[in-house]
Amino acid sequence: MAGDVTASDEAAARDLLEQAQAQLSSLDPHVATGFAAQLYGRAVPEDLLHYGPADLAMLAAHAYGLLADRTPGAAKIRCEKVVLADSGERKAIGVVEIVNDDMPFLLDSVMGELSERRLPVRLVAHPVLDVQRESGRLVTIGGPGAVARQSFIHLHVDGLDDEAACADLTKALEAILAEVRLAVVDWRPMLDRVNGIVADLKTNPPPLPVDELAEAIQFLQWLLADNFTFLGVRNYRFENDDLVPDFDNALGIMRQRELRVLRRGSELLEMTPEIMAFLKEPRPLIVAKANIHARVHRRVYLDYIGVKHFDAAGNLVGEQRFVGLFTSTAYTRSAHGIPYLRRKLAAIERRAGFPANSHSGKALANVLEHYPRDELFQVDEDTLYQFVMTILHLDEHPRVRVLPRRDRFDRFVSVLVYVPRDRYDSPIRVKIGDYLARAFLGRVSAFYPFFPEGPLVRVHFIIGRSGEPTPDVPRATLEREVEN
Repeated sequence: MAGDVTASDEAAARDLLEQAQAQLSSLDPHVATGFAAQLYGRAVPEDLLHYGPADLAMLAAHAYGLLADRTPGAAKIRCEKVVLADSGERKAIGVVEIVNDDMPFLLDSVMGELSERRLPVRLVAHPVLDVQRESGRLVTIGGPGAVARQSFIHLHVDGLDDEAACADLTKALEAILAEVRLAVVDWRPMLDRVNGIVADLKTNPPPLPVDELAEAIQFLQWLLADNFTFLGVRNYRFENDDLVPDFDNALGIMRQRELRVLRRGSELLEMTPEIMAFLKEPRPLIVAKANIHARVHRRVYLDYIGVKHFDAAGNLVGEQRFVGLFTSTAYTRSAHGIPYLRRKLAAIERRAGFPANSHSGKALANVLEHYPRDELFQVDEDTLYQFVMTILHLDEHPRVRVLPRRDRFDRFVSVLVYVPRDRYDSPIRVKIGDYLARAFLGRVSAFYPFFPEGPLVRVHFIIGRSGEPTPDVPRATLEREVEN
């Protein structure tokens, strides 16, 4: 029956667009033939069916007017509240439209901002059009002369009730789309920068352990194999126990001089004592989370990869700092096959001492594979060993367990909570999160439930921190409070 309803909706939407196109041709004969279908053809049919043909024709005519003239190299944005006359109970709708050069990350970056503002989206249309322009003016859509591919985002959004709301949203979208352009334009140079680091590590290896260098090289090569979306890079010179940014050679979003990816308390900055500690460690790179959310592609905390930079004599002279996002493959493929992680996991398995084919060995491998992937990148070996051995014991004796890890930059506390499945529900999860926020003087930034086989549920809480040092709460206290 669901299939019949969908087919019925699709047929009704096609008929609706035919009517809208007929009215559009009468409304404005200069609009390209078939533009209504080009604009709305890939929208969800049930979303279209909330509108009458006259309103769709009017909105398409306005859209064509925006498309008709555009300055190359920048997004053209319009936001307005439009009164509807032919759409039943829907009397008005906020319309956000963006004309841009076709490039990755446009729609998801815009939708991320609307989601952040909790603005309900009622219709999404995003055709990519082949156009021909002369001095910015639209000549034709389609045809042999239409060689420029341009994105046209057309969104219907609730909550845009006045000019001030539209002006504020437009300003934010301009900044976001400027970041998208920086990341896309500099994508190839960023890859070249990483390849240059790999070549330098091979031909002029710094005075670090050989196995550490080999793993770092393979990790960087793994990032290049479509496992990391590079959004920005900035080099830093090490001078007088401080890091000095080189803005002139920055790429992507790190071209923005005001952008800082680290924080102490509420202050965004370039250098922290923890970064200094990393620079003094005998390791070539660090993987961590930045303090700011990505506004390009996915609205999550940026991943931060720092690579030490040495001169020809082997002296530490700085850091090359990359920001971006791990792609889905970093989370879905086996952790035992990912450089940087596999070495850490192998060390854990050696310490545990279980034969690989034994029950305990297989159970340990399973725990490591299902450990939160972002945590695997960031957690130190000693903490990981303690936690996975505790988790292994839960197979034999299920019980409440709370495993907190303080971020090395003291920006958040990562807490793995195991509770009985038959006790777990959303109100319980909220109560646990509220308690952890109070205990660590922070706030629940995120939570990720996981339902493995067996009687326990795991919830991974991220408790965001700012201000005073993180309290050191005993595990026994945490577990007693969660259990009660």
